[in-house]
Amino acid sequence: MPVAGEPAEGGDYVVAVDLGGTLTKVAYAGADGTVSGVVRLPTRMVDGQASVSWLASVVDDAVEARPGAVCVGYGVVVPGIIDVPRGVVRAAPNVGWYDVPLRHRLSDLTGRTGTVAHDVRSGGLAEWRVGAAVGARNLLFLPLGTGIAGAMVVDGRMVDADGYAGEIGHIAVPAAGDAACLCGQQGCLETVASASGVARTHARLSGGPAVEAREVADRARAGEPAAVEAFALAVQALVEALTTYATLLGPETVVVGGGLAGAFDLLGPPIAAGLDARMSFQRRPSLVPARLGADAGVIGAGLVAWDLIGEDEGP
Repeated sequence: MPVAGEPAEGGDYVVAVDLGGTLTKVAYAGADGTVSGVVRLPTRMVDGQASVSWLASVVDDAVEARPGAVCVGYGVVVPGIIDVPRGVVRAAPNVGWYDVPLRHRLSDLTGRTGTVAHDVRSGGLAEWRVGAAVGARNLLFLPLGTGIAGAMVVDGRMVDADGYAGEIGHIAVPAAGDAACLCGQQGCLETVASASGVARTHARLSGGPAVEAREVADRARAGEPAAVEAFALAVQALVEALTTYATLLGPETVVVGGGLAGAFDLLGPPIAAGLDARMSFQRRPSLVPARLGADAGVIGAGLVAWDLIGEDEGP
């Protein structure tokens, strides 16, 4: 994992921030993809919205804590629909933001230049550049967490589509039936194949209290029928969604991340077998666990910030 010690005194860095609905990660990021000094802070919410002024203070505090090094900017990644060229958060329900000109406001408050990007696409960029998918030209980064989104690389380019690309968690799959999704649709992949979806399925099948997906995985390894069935349903749904994805975009590699990446032993082999059974002419992608773990987003935040700096400097 590209996590180094503290930045050398006098070395250039960007402040990298991975903003979440409950937890925010902050780090110093070097141009080579290494991060250091990673800290995790409770996200400060005010009236149901993440506080932009608090976020600016997080950046300022990080800079003040490294007086001997040179901060050249910031990178902030956010879950939701992000208009990266304009630095506007179009819709981020987890942090209560809609049409927030985040880059403009942060730059005004901190006096620094920076960039705002999508958390999953940035995490996918990190896995592509310095993680599990180095060298791939066609890949899908698939974090299975509270929900499911995807970072898509096609022919060596990250697909953005004005911030709307990659919402694979909202592909309807037969395995999900008519399960209601928070997006307003029915039968979305994430209703049964996300970490929270697996936990809900287990609670429904067992009739017991809800437990976290990690506990469901432990119970599945021990052979508990409800847990085994919950993972089998998730596998079926993922096979259906990935068959559709492979038919359209032909990935070489699927990198499985998020909270369920720790259950790759329960997911990877049966998904691979399911794809082999369903596919005919499609390229069957290899499935690998994410390498960067929970730090993929903050590493990606640093990378997108350094990419912006490189664009500003020119060839």
